[in-house]
Amino acid sequence: MKNNVPANRKQDDKRLIRRIGFITLILTIAMILTVAGITALYAGRLDIFLPANTDAADFSTEHGGIVELVTDPDDPHHLIVKAVSKGREYLLNNEEGVSIGFVPVNVLPGNIIVNRTNDDFSGSHISMFVVEIYVLVVGILLAASFALRCRSVMYSYSTLLYGGAALFVLTFALSILQSVFTYHKYGLNYNVCTLFSHIRSAGSSFMLYTIPVMLVAAAALLISNISLIIHEGKSFANLLGIIMSFMIIGGYAVFFFLDRMFTSGSESEMRVFNTIESVYSISFVYLEAMLISTALCGLIAAKKKPAPDRTHMIILGCSVAGDGTPFPLLRGRIDNAVAFAKMQKEKTDSSLKYVPSGGQGSDEVISEAGCIKNYLISQGIAESDIIPEDKSTTTQENMRFSLAKIKEDCPEPRIGFSTSDYHVLRSGIIAGNEGLDAEGTGCRTKWYFWPNAFIREFIGLLWSKRRQHIRWLIFFVLLFAAVNVLLPI
Repeated sequence: MKNNVPANRKQDDKRLIRRIGFITLILTIAMILTVAGITALYAGRLDIFLPANTDAADFSTEHGGIVELVTDPDDPHHLIVKAVSKGREYLLNNEEGVSIGFVPVNVLPGNIIVNRTNDDFSGSHISMFVVEIYVLVVGILLAASFALRCRSVMYSYSTLLYGGAALFVLTFALSILQSVFTYHKYGLNYNVCTLFSHIRSAGSSFMLYTIPVMLVAAAALLISNISLIIHEGKSFANLLGIIMSFMIIGGYAVFFFLDRMFTSGSESEMRVFNTIESVYSISFVYLEAMLISTALCGLIAAKKKPAPDRTHMIILGCSVAGDGTPFPLLRGRIDNAVAFAKMQKEKTDSSLKYVPSGGQGSDEVISEAGCIKNYLISQGIAESDIIPEDKSTTTQENMRFSLAKIKEDCPEPRIGFSTSDYHVLRSGIIAGNEGLDAEGTGCRTKWYFWPNAFIREFIGLLWSKRRQHIRWLIFFVLLFAAVNVLLPI
């Protein structure tokens, strides 16, 4: 996949992203005002759609004087309740002269009528349709913004957040639509209480929808990690894929255990139980959505290629062999940079300079930058086209120190960087944090190495923004705890 996105297109994309954000805000305000308007418009009236075996004509009021009952002449199962005065009333089902059930309703200030059986309110059926469309449209807008960011703002942590948010909202919308169609199929009434239930179980729904993907991911991590240990030996770093695999499987095991726990059915116990289940699932889903979004962004970043107009190409160093030559992993990064330079020369007749970056470890006979430089010279690259940076010990320092070297050589550089495919995304985000407007290119790694290395990158990304993640987790935990405590059951 090429990344030859012109600068003006990037600016257009950024403007479009801002517009999508503004549209989402306007839609949110419009949705709230529309629901309030519909409720006000239908104030004094409540529509109750009864099951096919129940007729509206069989209902009467217990006390009278609070509501008036009207049967829809076109639908005998449609009961219309009209407010007369404020208060509580019971609608009795007097089928064949015998009371076989009742529906409690409240007339609130403003003549808003609430069905206490399912929490439907005046105009609720139209309002719920508005809310469902709103959730779907917002999910689509988030997905569109994520796609634009992947094209023009790939190396931004907010892109990962947008991807996770889009996945969550679209899954939530899908769960609502599926439920609506199921209720319609069996002639049932999708009501406010059902919508509340979907809100409370939004995390659970996401886990159920994504279980095939996560189980496949867990199996792939396990298989690739075992192969990695066979080829590279056992170490804690080489066990991360296995650990993540068991965390995924264990997380779902706990979820299904909670989902099937027995409860006495009292409202207070149900609220406590639902809160525990909801908080657990939303916490798991937050990390799961971030993992899926990061994997998508990582794959896209690894496939992209910088525009063929680079003035400098940073080659990120890694471990050097005992004789001072590059290991296959580092050699791949160097060869990838050379191949890109040749492609650029053929397409645009413009040359670039190489910036080998990496210091010397305590167990290395030469700095990573020196090793890269020697290899480049052996490949016919002129020493004058090589600007080594041999002081860095981390990716952050790679980018920071390399930028300083490049600025000495060129005041307005166009920078690329070459690294392993699994490392492109995180390197690009780090580059942005260090002030580099750089585009990355990744070299392929062995199939069994990539998944475990990606998990390391994912953990590194999470850790680098740990305070932000903690704040978001606390927010979602408090939000869903409040939802379970406050919303009617």
